Amino acid sequence: MIENRLPNLHTRMRRRRTQLGLTGSELAQRAGISTSYVSLIETGAKVPEEDVAAGLARALDDDEAFYRAWARAARLGTHDLAILNEMEAISRTPAYASLVESGEELPRLDSPPAPPGEGAPAADLAERLWEVASRLGPEALAARRPGRRHGPKLRVETEAQAVAIPVLAAGADPAVLDMPEARPVEDRLLLDRRLLVGHDSRELFAYEVPPAATKHLRGVAAPGDRIVFRRHGPVTPDRVCAIRTAQGIVLARALVKEGSLLLLPGEGEVDFESVELPDAGKLSDVVAGTHVLLIRR
Repeated sequence: MIENRLPNLHTRMRRRRTQLGLTGSELAQRAGISTSYVSLIETGAKVPEEDVAAGLARALDDDEAFYRAWARAARLGTHDLAILNEMEAISRTPAYASLVESGEELPRLDSPPAPPGEGAPAADLAERLWEVASRLGPEALAARRPGRRHGPKLRVETEAQAVAIPVLAAGADPAVLDMPEARPVEDRLLLDRRLLVGHDSRELFAYEVPPAATKHLRGVAAPGDRIVFRRHGPVTPDRVCAIRTAQGIVLARALVKEGSLLLLPGEGEVDFESVELPDAGKLSDVVAGTHVLLIRR
């Protein structure tokens, strides 16, 4: 099976700049952004906001609409794009749309997956719609029409599908979850288990993004968003990490470079921070976890 992927527009940008005989500094000046920001975009370490992408397209005399579309699609990822495509299919099915709006339970039939190109069956669309609702926030999972009653069977099924994930206080190390006497948990995040397939719920924890994290996460997450992490995940530039520092846990994307962990700045920021790795073979001593799911405020 061929894996869906978006084109690497940062490669095109670099080649277009070279074809036009521009330096990184000249492109940055034309686009109205910093040289370091251009460098991060061209290496694929950052995905620009739509307006920044459009400015780069104009500076490179390229297709502005395509650059905007790429920036939006790259932020969603191919998985969420597929969900949006299926939501569009729902919008073209009046009977199903009416069922959604009625507030009644969505059908979950034991139907086989639709063959490629034939569209998803109603049961699969119901599952995907439930997933989209989950991404809007944990409260969406419990949303029901006012005054509606549910039988014991429905409550049991709903509880079986839910996973309670501890939300830690800002800066608190997830290692304290293993200490019975510690009280670092501020809240519990209830999520549909299907959003966390392949992950051991005992290894999951979450943080609410604090305002101080903006310098690292601007353009990725906003204050009030919640990020679910798993312990010992891979460190890649597109993943937010929970990083141990002298000031406590810091949320940032990171790169491993020459015996240290480089904390990438958020959009519009130019300052990099680094954390020394005591042992390159034990990245988990510094990286407490990597992100699994981002829930917008």
